[in-house]
Amino acid sequence: MKHIISSFSIVLVLLVNILICLAVVTINADISAAKEYKAAVVAEIESSNFNPEVIRCCIEQAADAGYTLDVSCGYYDRDADVKMAEVVLHYPYKIPLLGITETKSTRGIAR
Repeated sequence: MKHIISSFSIVLVLLVNILICLAVVTINADISAAKEYKAAVVAEIESSNFNPEVIRCCIEQAADAGYTLDVSCGYYDRDADVKMAEVVLHYPYKIPLLGITETKSTRGIAR
């Protein structure tokens, strides 16, 4: 009986470890997807020459994808010749098995 209990304990611990590892791999894939999405938004804003309509569409598409997108346009030249935009993408960070639920963000600059 002692061996049965210890065997089941070992199997239970291994199962919990496997589930935690799968959760970590999944969250890393989600983080990678969010960073790729932010890079695509930055490229789209740059290629549109900071068109306000394109920025509005990007914000709406991010909301449809489950993200929150903040775009702050500005100038970084003293003569206001060169535009830039700070792009901040907020994405969910969830590991249900460990009870972790947060909102993380990634930043980028469109020039």
